[in-house]
Amino acid sequence: MKQRSLLILHRRMGLISALFLMLLSLTGLILHYSVGLRLDSRFIDSRALVNWYGIELPEFSASFVAADSRLSQLENRLFFDSTALPGNYPSLRGLARTDFGFAAASSNQLILLTDNGEIVEVLDADYGVPAPIERLASNTDGELYLEVGSDIWQADPDSLQFQIVTTAPATLVWSEASAVPDSLQQQILADYAASLITWERLLLDIHSGRILGNLGVILVDVMAILFFLMAATGIWIWSRRRP
Repeated sequence: MKQRSLLILHRRMGLISALFLMLLSLTGLILHYSVGLRLDSRFIDSRALVNWYGIELPEFSASFVAADSRLSQLENRLFFDSTALPGNYPSLRGLARTDFGFAAASSNQLILLTDNGEIVEVLDADYGVPAPIERLASNTDGELYLEVGSDIWQADPDSLQFQIVTTAPATLVWSEASAVPDSLQQQILADYAASLITWERLLLDIHSGRILGNLGVILVDVMAILFFLMAATGIWIWSRRRP
């Protein structure tokens, strides 16, 4: 009777451990080919998964409007309306309409954009851009001006010339920050959240049990003990079998 009860327990432990072992084997096999599958650069678009991980989304640090288009900054990323721009940028200082599209200024860059928000060029100190830029302005002729400390600089992206002006034009309009509308905030945050968790991270967390937090780590430890008991009871049952 004792051997029969132990056999039943052995089978039940075997079923539970088999399911867990299948999960470990599957995730481990996929992770083995992580580089080839580019899992470290494939992101999961799931706001629910971001919430499950407890990741707090950042707040917008700056946002500017020009000609009904908006450029916003979330951490070190820029969004033209709801479209993310490639690259990382320091503090955003302004957005202005130009005859070729738009010009945006960060603390040490002048970013040239098309009408659709595509990046044409990013100018920095190597091109003669003064820094640190505090504000960006334009006049009725579409000329660009930068406030750097107590000086006003005229910027000509076409000729790559930057020079201090003694008197700023009376028609100069400085770019002013404004709040991002709620509907646009949701679109941008959804796009931002979709770039936080990779498939590699998810599979690693499932494989290690960390997807369930501390409970998952404990569960993996319990399964390790279960594997040991499976082996021990299996050896004992085998040793008690009659010839």
